[in-house]
Amino acid sequence: MRMALVDGEHYPDVTAWAIEALGDICCAVFLGGSEKVGSIESLAGKLGIRVYSSDNYLTALKQALRENRVEEVVDLSDEPVLTYEDRFKIASLCLMFGVPYRGADFHFLPKPLNHVKKPSIGVIGTGKRVGKTAVSGFLARTLKKICEPVIVTMGRGGPERPELIRGDEMKITPEYLVELMGEGEHAASDHLEDALTSAVKTIGCRRCGGGMAGFPFFDVVDRGVKLAESLPVDLVILEGSGATFPAYRADAYVVVVGAKQPLTHVSGYFGPLRLAFADVVVVTMADAVSESKLEKIERVVMEVNPGIDVHFTAFRPRPLGDVKGRRIGLVMTSTEAAGKARSYLEAIGADVRAVSGNLANRPRLIKDLQKFEGMDAVAVELKAAAVDVVTRWALERGMEVVYLDNEPLNIDGKDLRAAFLRLGKRILGDGG
Repeated sequence: MRMALVDGEHYPDVTAWAIEALGDICCAVFLGGSEKVGSIESLAGKLGIRVYSSDNYLTALKQALRENRVEEVVDLSDEPVLTYEDRFKIASLCLMFGVPYRGADFHFLPKPLNHVKKPSIGVIGTGKRVGKTAVSGFLARTLKKICEPVIVTMGRGGPERPELIRGDEMKITPEYLVELMGEGEHAASDHLEDALTSAVKTIGCRRCGGGMAGFPFFDVVDRGVKLAESLPVDLVILEGSGATFPAYRADAYVVVVGAKQPLTHVSGYFGPLRLAFADVVVVTMADAVSESKLEKIERVVMEVNPGIDVHFTAFRPRPLGDVKGRRIGLVMTSTEAAGKARSYLEAIGADVRAVSGNLANRPRLIKDLQKFEGMDAVAVELKAAAVDVVTRWALERGMEVVYLDNEPLNIDGKDLRAAFLRLGKRILGDGG
């Protein structure tokens, strides 16, 4: 059965003519425009099918998709009722429901989504460097109170074969990471960071390429998920990479939005697809933008996914070792992040003597490290060149390495930890 998208810029008899030509139309969704139609009831009478409508056409579309066994959505509308941005929003919702979306000269086909045999939560983002790994780690640490989770990652630097790290049993040391690097491994992969910061089981997988809707071209996540399903765990956390995420339909989703991203990356193209999946939206680095930017992000989120639980957060560095009273050299991925981390570390008693924001720029980083001679320890995020440059440099000089976790903290008066616990209990069938 097909569903038609119709508007009020076409005469009803013209729309009826097209619907009859298409055949097998079960219902329609009215997108707007009032030039050539009267009431929705009269339009439905002329078309001979049920017509869904709402102040928000996405709400009407979602209701129609839920109430009917739709095999294809056919767009009989046109500008000015629909903009290009509107059509991407419609395509996003259709793809989320697994339904093809076809228009006069375009055709969006959904990618089949597999299902995890254990309870699952997906953590996906609207771009790179928005803090998905930090949020995944925080989610895992939170859910450890009520279950045993495993995180499955899919990084561009992940292992060719799924790799299990027993973060719940082993200590991830700087020496261990340097040893991995010496064996040709990418020792700053997401699954290693998750294992380090959360002390849970993690499985690292490789992926290459990413499509417009967020699915990878090549990956080994299916083998990683099978490995996760074989473990004595209660819940699988599927962690995306950049704007890409595993081709699995999780039981719930946490969507991570970077407040500093261009708004079009959230509202346009297939940003709405990611938002449509969400059960909880975490806006990271919300302390780095204006209130008006946060209001715009919230409007976009609520338009696509009305009533969703949105949390505005800031990252606080969480040292995984002792920094109090020690002379510290600090390395982060940006100068802005380094400045904020320095203030916090000094507030808890560290003596930060030198700072670098060039963790992702190896030539500049190597020059910056010259300022770190004589420090007691180097504090660094486990990202980019944290192991092959910073950790190795520090160990060669007999300096301690203290890795930093980025913990998301609410700046909106809400409680992200409580929200994650509620989500986990719901997925596990435990109430909450």
